[in-house]
Amino acid sequence: MTTELAAPPAINPTAEEAYWREAFRSEPYYRSEFTYEDYSPAYRVGYTGPVRRNGEFEQLEGELKSDFDRVRGKSRLRWEEAREATRAAWRRATRGEHPH
Repeated sequence: MTTELAAPPAINPTAEEAYWREAFRSEPYYRSEFTYEDYSPAYRVGYTGPVRRNGEFEQLEGELKSDFDRVRGKSRLRWEEAREATRAAWRRATRGEHPH
């Protein structure tokens, strides 16, 4: 018995980190009082989320918030501020993913 599951997106964390380090200031949610180091954990949760979890961002938001709270380190963002950065990285990671 074979069950075909959609493969999770292939993520290159180094490439994602480099992309977001350059792009974060151009994002609509960006606030100048925060640095890349504040946003970085939110991006990491967003681009690794589709690999670690099965479902849509909205369905998994509670788990993603918990992930962020666990890895946030010295980030000054609260989830309410990190949410859109996480969602942006999630969307980028899943862009172009087509069901088979």
